[in-house]
Amino acid sequence: MTDDLLRWLEDGQQALENGRYADARDAFTRVHKQRPADVSIAIALANVHRLSGDLSQVQRVLLRAHGEGDWSAPSTAFSLGSALLDAGAALEAAACFQRVVKAMPNDAAAAGALAGARRALGEANVAWPLIERAARKAPSDPALLLTAAQVRHDLADFPAALRFLDRADMARPGHRPTRLQRAYTTLIQGASAEGWELFDERSLPVPLTTALDWHGEPLGLGSVLVTAEQGIGDQFQFMRFVPMLRERGAGRIVVECHADAVSLISVNGFEAIARGANIETDWHVPLLSLPHRLQLGPNVSGDRVPYLQAPSSLASHSPPASGERFDGRADRNARRIGLVWAGNPSFPGRVTRDFPSALLPSILAIPGIEWTSLQFGEAGNAAPPELRRESLPRDWAGTANLLTQLDGLVTTDTGIAHLAGAIGLPTWVLLQHVPDWRWGVRGESTPWYPTMRLVRQTKWNDWRGVVGRLSEILSA
Repeated sequence: MTDDLLRWLEDGQQALENGRYADARDAFTRVHKQRPADVSIAIALANVHRLSGDLSQVQRVLLRAHGEGDWSAPSTAFSLGSALLDAGAALEAAACFQRVVKAMPNDAAAAGALAGARRALGEANVAWPLIERAARKAPSDPALLLTAAQVRHDLADFPAALRFLDRADMARPGHRPTRLQRAYTTLIQGASAEGWELFDERSLPVPLTTALDWHGEPLGLGSVLVTAEQGIGDQFQFMRFVPMLRERGAGRIVVECHADAVSLISVNGFEAIARGANIETDWHVPLLSLPHRLQLGPNVSGDRVPYLQAPSSLASHSPPASGERFDGRADRNARRIGLVWAGNPSFPGRVTRDFPSALLPSILAIPGIEWTSLQFGEAGNAAPPELRRESLPRDWAGTANLLTQLDGLVTTDTGIAHLAGAIGLPTWVLLQHVPDWRWGVRGESTPWYPTMRLVRQTKWNDWRGVVGRLSEILSA
């Protein structure tokens, strides 16, 4: 490696340690351009992008390393596979780990990593024999025990998942990811005080202010900052709990939220600021910690729905502007229903959550419905030509306005599902066999949203069965 490259690496590492991510990115990018086959440089550059919050660039850099880099050495393949898996590129990660397993067939860690990648691909049935063999080789390895618990969870075998978590806890007491997995396995069986307490083991947002962390103390008319976290769907789902802070004595509530949700949250009577815009308050509380810190137990407050309204539904606001209105219906007798089939492209769980675009014609064939695409992003390009498409607004206030002009929404498990549920729109959510914890594993209703119906796979990857059940429901 030349002196220039070494100097750039040193500069990049120094900038990274000092939190100067833009400078670190520039330095590692220069080295990466000179050494495109060096996987370690690519991983370092991807890590800088991750710390900067640019997840799309993380995946782009790592996918290029997978396609063009030299990962023939098992150790390099393992490192690249681990980075790819964290970035949501499970298929490429599985290829890396498969190479490691082939080179080191008796290595339990390699088999466990491959099992984790197969699980991320939604192939828990394929992952289980891999992790079972690995756990036999290293029965006290807490990482393997945790992976085994996750695979049994995805197979809906929750008692076995909890037994593996017990063993993992014994091998590695107090391990936060293990406790967080216990939260998921507990909450998917129903909201509970135990589940919410364990859920606080996730990485919690902390504002850069002097505000005190609120754990249920008397508020005495003090001010509270509710800090945003995770995806936009979480924001809409947990907003129902925010007014309870006023009921507990808060004199002022500031809601930190995604920037494109500020106008919607504000028009609903909340003081809202964009993520990262720190503001001084007496207290702060992470949004998703409210059920635990309000001590709600199994009560998810479904009786508060609707708890958000579209600007166009509020008397003090004018009708939606041009670009936030649908044109007239082609068939006045048809129901107009929105359709969304894919979520955030940077979210790793899309592999199992997204509805395959190849089956969209089967949904469009359901009679008596005028379908309208509300699909954001590049996934919208996969829409069949006969599917009506509208110009979508740039923020969630405009999206809420559009939803109020529909008779209902059919969507996968993504942010707009929670917005539709929060405003009380009839909504049908298409779910994979073992979905995210909030939906449980059985039944068509959900305590979170009274106007929502869950359309579940009855077996792994059975999206055709979901279409059949949806057709029965909408035709009834």
